[in-house]
Amino acid sequence: MKSIQHRLKKGTYILRETDKSGIFHIGNLADYEKKAEAYRQKTGAYIEFDSNPLWSVFDKVTLLLNDLRSKKNILSWQLDKMMLKREKVQLAYLYFIPKPHKAGTPLRPIVSSMHMPTTGISKFLDKLIRPIFDKHARSTTIIDGVDSIHRLEAYTTNGYLKLKTYLCTFDITDLYTMLPQEESLDIIRKLALIVIKENVFVYEKKFYRQVIGGAMGSAFTLTLANIFIYVDDIFFTSNDSLESIGQMLDEANQFHPNIKLVRQIGRSVSFLDVFIQNSNGALKTPVYHKEAAEPYVVPFRSDHPDHVFRNTVDTAITRAVRYSTALSQFEEEIRQMKLMFLYNGYPPRHIDRQLNTLFSKYLAKNSILPMLNTSDNFGYLRHQLLTTTSYDQVTRKSTTNQNHEKKHAKSASTTYRQQRINNRKTSHHSSKA
Repeated sequence: MKSIQHRLKKGTYILRETDKSGIFHIGNLADYEKKAEAYRQKTGAYIEFDSNPLWSVFDKVTLLLNDLRSKKNILSWQLDKMMLKREKVQLAYLYFIPKPHKAGTPLRPIVSSMHMPTTGISKFLDKLIRPIFDKHARSTTIIDGVDSIHRLEAYTTNGYLKLKTYLCTFDITDLYTMLPQEESLDIIRKLALIVIKENVFVYEKKFYRQVIGGAMGSAFTLTLANIFIYVDDIFFTSNDSLESIGQMLDEANQFHPNIKLVRQIGRSVSFLDVFIQNSNGALKTPVYHKEAAEPYVVPFRSDHPDHVFRNTVDTAITRAVRYSTALSQFEEEIRQMKLMFLYNGYPPRHIDRQLNTLFSKYLAKNSILPMLNTSDNFGYLRHQLLTTTSYDQVTRKSTTNQNHEKKHAKSASTTYRQQRINNRKTSHHSSKA
């Protein structure tokens, strides 16, 4: 620890929370800055200013909102929602977070724009448009790994999975950074444009504007990206030839010069945290572990309440049961899981106790001594857990019901806190751009 503190104080290393996993990553500062510069050069998404553009943007926002109000295009309460007070506005700033689960540890750009003049408009548009998108996109939206397994098993049961079926995913490179800007109409278009066009920030004591795409950190960017290209991770199946699938994706790759697809096609693919396999016409879905991902969870010796450690183990066990299509897959996943928890300081008895608790809860009815030692027992346990709704599904259903109940209420009464609940990966195709 002292060695790390010494390096950080010398300024030769940088400490950043990683993308998605939430653990901390220590990297060489020079390498970090080199990657950040390479990203800016590759995307061409940023131009530099000679002076601070904050007040110019503030004046544009004020002029636009007052003009819309004078024409009665927006109500006074809407004006108040979107207009930030002058004394509270601050220039956004750009920073990068590492993605150690990917080869070479690339960086993801984040623009912190909580107090930018355009933030109120961004939140308002997101709250206004997102529920409409969610309503129409639900049937083709995969919430999480469990949801994907439910759909795949129904697909298999209905006889669609053939020996020749290919499993396909494609990923859109730098979706949020490369998001095209010209996409809305009339009043919404004007509001959207000022959010997208006036994305200015400071980085390394220099002023910039983003001229391609939207800022990761702006509430409206996610909704606009969803409407335009439907997030950046897509999974589908096809009984066509590889040549036919490739031709279709080649055509999709020509849709827009900013949008580039990275494809993966075969009898097995990884999607979210599931490794999906077509094994001679039989579906297999073990847990997928990214090769570059490090085996870190909440350390057992960290200062957290006991229930945090129990929940961490329970979540891993439950995922292993739900995803594994055979007892042997489950046993292999549990072996890997135990090694990971032991590496993070968890006592073996703590892990075994949580396993026994789960087995006792679901298998005690079938056995005096609840042990998972037969395929039938495992099949029964998996069925019980697959029919238990996952947390993401509960959150989404709760949000949908609340939106339905409030649809006739005044929009002014909807709080920003509720919208943040709505933002919990409502299109969980996963944003791993």
